[in-house]
Amino acid sequence: MSYSFGLGREQRLQIDEEYDPIFAWRSLSHHVVRYPRDLRAHTQRILLGQNNDKIANFLPGSLQDLFLVLNNDGYQLRKHLLNLSEQFLTNEEFSFFSHWIKQNAKDDPTHHCWQTGSVLSTGSCGGKLLLQPEEEAETETVATYNDILEEARACLDYGQLDVAQQLLETEILKYPQSTEIEEELLTIYQYSRAKEQFDNLTKKLLEKGITLSEKWLKCQQTSTTWSEK
Repeated sequence: MSYSFGLGREQRLQIDEEYDPIFAWRSLSHHVVRYPRDLRAHTQRILLGQNNDKIANFLPGSLQDLFLVLNNDGYQLRKHLLNLSEQFLTNEEFSFFSHWIKQNAKDDPTHHCWQTGSVLSTGSCGGKLLLQPEEEAETETVATYNDILEEARACLDYGQLDVAQQLLETEILKYPQSTEIEEELLTIYQYSRAKEQFDNLTKKLLEKGITLSEKWLKCQQTSTTWSEK
């Protein structure tokens, strides 16, 4: 599937269906990490979570990130987006954000208790342990990855675009025949417009005697129009 990579220039709050919802959410999350005060990106991310089943579980974290950035400011925006999100949240999640708005208190440690999808929360609930030791051990087991591709995708989910790119670059040099790794990496390059890094990896692949795929060659052609961020 081909992606459109104009999110950085997308002025509409409601992301168009031409964008793959998962990659759009990843891209917006990466942008929020770099530019946390971009309220348009926060709003796009929240509305995206409301309208796509694939990423609906990330909606609470998207709301949390906006609330953390605004703190006591932007009451109307926070209230409006929370009301729009109510039907997609559990009663507990809705109560959490409703209390946050009513409380209107700065630096409440419970606000940093991690919600699924957040990329800005600290995960610390006022110094309390989030998990009991046995639960923590169980979580560590669940967090292990079956392969590099799975780990890279997890990095993308949390906005760690650069880490995901580095993982995939290393992996494709080992396994250049993997179409999944190639497609994921090309998708990242096309979004980030990292032409110098793309060219460097292309050179390494050729030096190893690897024949570039049609998708890679097509990306190489379009890369001539990229400009580094």
